[in-house]
Amino acid sequence: MNLIRSKQVCFARQLSQQRPLGRCLHSTGALLKEADTKTQPQQQHTTEKTPTAAASGQGKTEQQQPAEKIEYIGNTRFPRPRPKPRKTIQPGEAVGQQVPAGKVVHKALKEKIDDKWRDILSPEKNLETRARIIKEITESHWQNILDLRNNGEKLFEAPADLIPAATARYLPNLEGKTLAGQSVDIVDLCRDKTTLLTFEFVKFAEKHTRSFINVFEKTFEGNEKTQVVQVNIEENWAKAAVLKLCLPYVRRSIPKARHERYVVHYGGVESLRGTLGIANPLIGYAFLVDSKTRIRWYANGEAVKSEAATMAVLTEALLRKHKA
Repeated sequence: MNLIRSKQVCFARQLSQQRPLGRCLHSTGALLKEADTKTQPQQQHTTEKTPTAAASGQGKTEQQQPAEKIEYIGNTRFPRPRPKPRKTIQPGEAVGQQVPAGKVVHKALKEKIDDKWRDILSPEKNLETRARIIKEITESHWQNILDLRNNGEKLFEAPADLIPAATARYLPNLEGKTLAGQSVDIVDLCRDKTTLLTFEFVKFAEKHTRSFINVFEKTFEGNEKTQVVQVNIEENWAKAAVLKLCLPYVRRSIPKARHERYVVHYGGVESLRGTLGIANPLIGYAFLVDSKTRIRWYANGEAVKSEAATMAVLTEALLRKHKA
């Protein structure tokens, strides 16, 4: 019994030393009250700013436009890529280079290898290559196809007037091989004659260039001062191998009289496309070049009636100026 009694006394002493529950609640309430008094000025400061913030937010919501509807590919949940604004030149704007083009420099294999190593070791060339690679990465592979689907096969309708001779620019040079097997420069082919020069990068563009070529040949048949020069360009090395295998078919499809003026070029022509304003390589392009290799008129896509008539009238005007 004495042992139990001693344990009860010890437990009572421990309880007497602990803080009562009411005192604990009282101290907790005091701490909370003190914290509330510290945060009260900050809350008043923020509440004073809320009306203006609400007003500005209301103004923003009034200016916001309705959200665009997201289109998905088929029955999937993949959003359809949005087409970028079409990049094109203004109709009638002078295209080409400022000075007459010189001859293409033909280098030996050893010189080409030395130039390649020199470019690899050059910091300036490395920066140019890096900028070109970044540009290729940022542009979608399907952008040109989306551009055709959303905006059609024609960038714009060609103007009805010639580019003045004073402001016209010169045709940049490009080397290639004709269907007859000769290495030529397109500037040399176009010199001293009024030329309809066409560019096509894919099979799809053939119908566009043929719509101009057929009208031109029919209108100026037998005229020795006019000619048609057709340029077929393949920038992709893998497709270039396929095009080389298909050259016999191309020779059969093109009249033999035009084999010497049908030029095939393999390799990238990014600078040429930028100089001539070729925005979408899936479309065919036609240029009227005078006897001094100046670009005086151009069109794109499939020729409409007004463009075909305009091309014939402007060609006759160039022939009259050439005779004078």
